[in-house]
Amino acid sequence: MKRYLALLWLLLPLPVVVLHFSHGQDWLEVDQARVLVREGELAEKRGDWATADKSFRDAAKLVATSEPDLKLRLDLAQIRTRFRTGEAVEAIDLSESLVNDPGFSSMPKSFRGEARELSGRIHYYAAWVMRLEGAQRELWMEEAELARQNYRMLAEEFSDSGDPERHQKDLESAVQLQRLSLTELMARPLPKEGQCMANQGLSEQMAKRRGQRGKQPGRGPSGDGPPKSGAGLDRFKPGSGS
Repeated sequence: MKRYLALLWLLLPLPVVVLHFSHGQDWLEVDQARVLVREGELAEKRGDWATADKSFRDAAKLVATSEPDLKLRLDLAQIRTRFRTGEAVEAIDLSESLVNDPGFSSMPKSFRGEARELSGRIHYYAAWVMRLEGAQRELWMEEAELARQNYRMLAEEFSDSGDPERHQKDLESAVQLQRLSLTELMARPLPKEGQCMANQGLSEQMAKRRGQRGKQPGRGPSGDGPPKSGAGLDRFKPGSGS
């Protein structure tokens, strides 16, 4: 009897060890990720975009396979931080990867709306900057068209939530960006939010990657083309933003 009790006593830690090296590790990583997320959120509020980006990036690595929904939310957070730190190409790549992710459509509508709006802004400012840099039409037009597609989706599918009037104005702005002459565009100051994309040779970087980007789904102009009416110029007034 004593022998069996001793054996039972020795075996007691076994379930704990098994749990630790299986699901326990996943739980531990999620806890660590949540701490990093909190640190990233605090850094973001301070405007410390580099620190926030590192925290979100490290957290995303911890939950890449165990928490796919949290991973997508962290991807969105990194898009914000990359945009703010002037890493335009990285922000563009990550935004495209996010909206094309198989799990994106199952995320809450509020999340999808936020992601579409941010993606639209990034493509919009990228097109503006590339035009100022003298990029070839097909190159900057691709970004302008992606901005239009995101804004159109927001205007059509999110009209019952968020800010439908703003979505419509954003759509009109994306259309006008395609139609304005370069002289007209140069007469308007680049909005402050988009200035983080300037002076980094964005056109050259995007031109080098054009072949690879063209193989991705949803690339290039859509078949219907930009809307032919309802486009205002009020969003382009000096100092008025995007």
